[in-house]
Amino acid sequence: MTDTAVLPDLPPHYYLANFASIIDTVTARYGDLLTQEEGDWITAFRDLPINAQCLLVRFLSRKGHWFREDKLNYPEIDNLPHAISALAEAHLIDIEYTPPFDALCSLLTKPELLSHFAALPLNKKSKKADLIEEIAMHSPTPEPLTFLCLHVRLDVMPIFLLLYFGNARQDLSQFVLSDLGIQRFESVSLTAEERLFTSRDQMKDWLNLSSLSEQYWQLLEKKDKHALLELPKALPFTTAWPPLERKRQRLINQLAREQERAGNINDAAMLFSQSHLPPSRERQARIAIKQANWTRASELVSGMLDTPFNEDEKDVAARIAKQLAKKTHFDCPSANVHLYENLHLSLPLDTRVEMASAAHFTEQGWTVWFSENLLLNALFGLTFWDIIFSPVSGAFLNPFQRSPRDMFSSEFYAARQTAIDERLHALAQQTREESVKQRLETYENKHGLANDWVFWGYIDKEQIEAALLTLAPHQLVACFKRILFDPKSNRAGHPDLFMVKGNTCQFVEVKGPGDKLQHHQVRWLDFLNSHHIISKVLYVEDANISSRTKANS
Repeated sequence: MTDTAVLPDLPPHYYLANFASIIDTVTARYGDLLTQEEGDWITAFRDLPINAQCLLVRFLSRKGHWFREDKLNYPEIDNLPHAISALAEAHLIDIEYTPPFDALCSLLTKPELLSHFAALPLNKKSKKADLIEEIAMHSPTPEPLTFLCLHVRLDVMPIFLLLYFGNARQDLSQFVLSDLGIQRFESVSLTAEERLFTSRDQMKDWLNLSSLSEQYWQLLEKKDKHALLELPKALPFTTAWPPLERKRQRLINQLAREQERAGNINDAAMLFSQSHLPPSRERQARIAIKQANWTRASELVSGMLDTPFNEDEKDVAARIAKQLAKKTHFDCPSANVHLYENLHLSLPLDTRVEMASAAHFTEQGWTVWFSENLLLNALFGLTFWDIIFSPVSGAFLNPFQRSPRDMFSSEFYAARQTAIDERLHALAQQTREESVKQRLETYENKHGLANDWVFWGYIDKEQIEAALLTLAPHQLVACFKRILFDPKSNRAGHPDLFMVKGNTCQFVEVKGPGDKLQHHQVRWLDFLNSHHIISKVLYVEDANISSRTKANS
């Protein structure tokens, strides 16, 4: 993160320049998909004076479509009354003294509502939401306000942002982070022909599904269980467009899980059956077991074992198979033999257990780094940097991407297989010194640029160099192949600590009191040891508690 004390000053109208960049790109890339109304809006916007353009972008960047003139405070905009008049003359905003009731209530504070509707018998102690309900019950005749209310006629921002970024998450703040130098991005090849959407229906369906997903998270935060359980009724039908269908199935899994938690297992099973993404088959199998439907459970588990979506699903299937074997004649796969060593220590836990453990190993002569999901990922990102940001069709839609759109799917490797295989072969032939030289050159040349694999604030050059000097190239190749097999899952579960002593290195997963190994951590520990990369589990008990217990006994 850049020091806020040295952040550059942004030009007064920085947001206008950023918005202009968006509409220029959207027009060039998606002009044929814009409606007549949107095309006319762009023409009208470009014909506005600068102050009116600035004010409209300010409106579009805020929540809601109604604004109060007396609350506007934009020192960088000259002559606000003139800007307002220009927007009204261009039919881009409406000016009202008597806005609709809902808009009126959103614009007025609670004291203002009590004053405006002073003639009504209202409970002054009511919360604003309850007060609005009381006012609505009286169906009052709207009275003119003493200030102008400004209504934006067409909110183009959702469509324009979606078309520019290719998702419904990023907004104009992304430009600010880049302009301030807080985030810097790799230069990628962007062309007018590279676009995500090919029809207006795709755009509309994407926005609808994004809105439904947002509703899910909001209801989850509010713990509104009733509304959550009703949300599946709004789900769209299956679509033949893969990006949207994946998005739909991810939401289906979330909604199905809520049904399952509520005890509606038939509804949950029905929803899960509409998704091919994990944990769909797992949850269906567990539901079938609850219902003693052994045939259905066996079919699902057999499918997971024979054609697993990823390593996690295969592990889950093996665990469920043990349950089935106790109830049926299901042929349970043999249990894995774990390759890692378990250590046990009693340490005074006056700080985080990982830090206490690191201090212990430091006393034993090791140089220790906290490396959980950082070191191996950084080595991967540095090794494949140019390939990650190579100009593959459809990979980059905007200049603010930390990785290509297919980064965390099997499509990433498939689309770049030749280049990746050549890189892996070259790495396997290198000496450790050559590997260090190449990775550190990339580290220096790309330092600070956003990359989903390299977290600059947490990974230093000394750690990179130590790892490359103690891990053999063929061991790195093995780790990278495992990551490439399932980038989304295998970027996690790496051990907490990495340490070196002389020419030796080891990984250590630290578990404090009551903490247990997760399945993806076990897989990494076994994998690393299978390639002769020493990886252990350290179970730590709190010496402070132990000493107090002994003193009290």
